[in-house]
Amino acid sequence: MKLGIVTIDRDRVVDELIKSCERFNVDHKIINPMNILAGFNLNFKLKYYKSFLDELDCCFVRNLGWDSFFRFDVLKYLNQYVPVINPPEGIDRASNKFLTSVFLELNNIPQPKTVVTESINEAIVWIDAFEEAVLKPIFGCEGEGIVKVKKDSPISVKLNILDEFRKKYKTFYIQEFIKPLRNEYRDIRAFVIDDEVVAAMYRVGGDNWKNNVSQGGRVERCEITDEIEELSLKAKNALGLFYAGVDLIESEEGLKVLEVNSTPSWIGLSKVSKVNIADKLLEKIIQHVKQ
Repeated sequence: MKLGIVTIDRDRVVDELIKSCERFNVDHKIINPMNILAGFNLNFKLKYYKSFLDELDCCFVRNLGWDSFFRFDVLKYLNQYVPVINPPEGIDRASNKFLTSVFLELNNIPQPKTVVTESINEAIVWIDAFEEAVLKPIFGCEGEGIVKVKKDSPISVKLNILDEFRKKYKTFYIQEFIKPLRNEYRDIRAFVIDDEVVAAMYRVGGDNWKNNVSQGGRVERCEITDEIEELSLKAKNALGLFYAGVDLIESEEGLKVLEVNSTPSWIGLSKVSKVNIADKLLEKIIQHVKQ
């Protein structure tokens, strides 16, 4: 099998996937999307130096960067000839929190109460309705740009927060803040590949309400319950992904989906997982290509 690994930089995820390719005798090529050449009415469709990308058996997307729509459109073109993991449509839905909420709603998957608007007046109304709310950029990851706002904050403080947020991100994605059921903040990251939840972990923030490992959270092993399995698979499938990192929050009404990551790292999860996630992912990719 010939596997292309598309990434603008080589991180630990890429390194682990390369090691798995070597163990499974999979021919692999690192592809920097900045150097892909698309051709029309020529003797090639997509080239990477002297290689023709449409001759690959599969393409794995790790990191396209955030500064080019062209790279994403190239994936759509490539996917006409080669299976792309994750599929471009799924990446599009998962990388956009608004679209994620749309497809979770359409598939009756529980999520926190959420409103999306460009209006500061509406934003204040819903922050007050939620009493405690979280503002998130529609595009973003690792907890960057997320702000918590309380109903009882002075109106001048709320206006200042909203004004600064809108200058930077344009649109307000406002979610009710789910208060922790225990004495510390935590959420769950479930790692789903194809039809299986292969591992899960708690991301524990302690006194910090941001549980992301990049924000200082610690990881603990999480048992994969029937509820985690069912909800994670539904969320992954709703967004049209082959594999995903599904973020869940515990609430009084049960688990709810916070986000779905279409290019998740598994480095933190590997610390508590009994499964070699890179090996499992490559196994599933090989099976998928052979179908």
